[in-house]
Amino acid sequence: MPRYPELNKAITALPGAVFEKYRDLMTAKGDELVRLHIGDTYQAPAYQLPLDSSFMHTYPDFNRYCDTFGFGELRRLLSEKVNEDNAIDVDPDEILISCGATNALSAAVHSVLAPSEQIMLLTPCWPIFRGVALLAGADICEVPFFVKLYEEPDLDIMAHLEQFITDDTVALYLNAPNNPSGKVLNRNQIRQITAFARKHRLWLISDEAYEGLIYDGRELHSPASDKQISDQVVTVFTFSKIFMFAGMRLGYAVAKKDVIIAMNKVIVHQIYGAPTFTQQMMLEAVRRRREWMDGVRIYYQSLRDMFVDKLKISFHIPEATYFIFFRVSEDSAPEQYESLVRRCFDAGVSVAPGIDFGLDFKHYIRLCFTGEPPERLDLAIERLNSIFRSEGMS
Repeated sequence: MPRYPELNKAITALPGAVFEKYRDLMTAKGDELVRLHIGDTYQAPAYQLPLDSSFMHTYPDFNRYCDTFGFGELRRLLSEKVNEDNAIDVDPDEILISCGATNALSAAVHSVLAPSEQIMLLTPCWPIFRGVALLAGADICEVPFFVKLYEEPDLDIMAHLEQFITDDTVALYLNAPNNPSGKVLNRNQIRQITAFARKHRLWLISDEAYEGLIYDGRELHSPASDKQISDQVVTVFTFSKIFMFAGMRLGYAVAKKDVIIAMNKVIVHQIYGAPTFTQQMMLEAVRRRREWMDGVRIYYQSLRDMFVDKLKISFHIPEATYFIFFRVSEDSAPEQYESLVRRCFDAGVSVAPGIDFGLDFKHYIRLCFTGEPPERLDLAIERLNSIFRSEGMS
């Protein structure tokens, strides 16, 4: 059973982009190269676009293919950002731009896992990742984790994870800061996870989508910042959260070069590459991130605090993200739980059922506290409190 440092042999045998073998020759020629190798056009669109004319002037190639690994200047800026903000020692060629974090996570799973190999999911976890792993043919082992950490801050993580490891386990998926629980892991907790991954030679897929939305002075500790394990970590980021760019579908992965090359092969055969103009649109946002990120985080924390103050039900105060995750009942029958969820919808408040985040969370509900303006959030809280009171929950 292959483990780190071996990649999925089906992916390593897959050819890269058609022209990948000529990359060095093409790069060496630079602007002297007359590019007749790809089905593209030099002309700008022959119709009006809702883009600022200054942007189109600055980036006249916005409508053309760019490098499948990503727009060069964005990869350079992100390498600086990851070094400065995440303490991960990385070069531009160790960054891969993707169509959102989902695309990067899919490429990571296909690259490090072969069908029938097992991946451990620390739950509750983002539901789509489960589907991503299943589509890759992976076997899934759920490990109840984040809510347990709220309840047992001094949990012996190594001993807990050892209960779930098998001979078929090849990778571990860690989503921290965690969606849906809002849990942030401290340095010691991260160290226990990385020590476990090193001991068992596991690939560690670290989903850090909510890196910029951490509250109350807490800090993000990226597993890949530990040089002892950085070679076996794939870290995935997104522009959908703190950058508020979700609809433009842009994310990126950070890993050692051989992993990035494998992941690029997957992306080339799935989507070819991320849109050029969305990458170009993010250049200034990345350069000037320190001018605006704190304001977004502080505002989101104020919305969290509004829910903490006004929502009359017991829950663990989220330390990050924009979700509240709570148990609605200890022992209600499935039909009672389903009735409660339907009552929320009937009252005009949509919620996410907990079962989608892991098999152990069938009595939980997730709320997002940033998806509507404050006055609408107030209305939602009022409606939820009415339901919870009638159920004897508040």
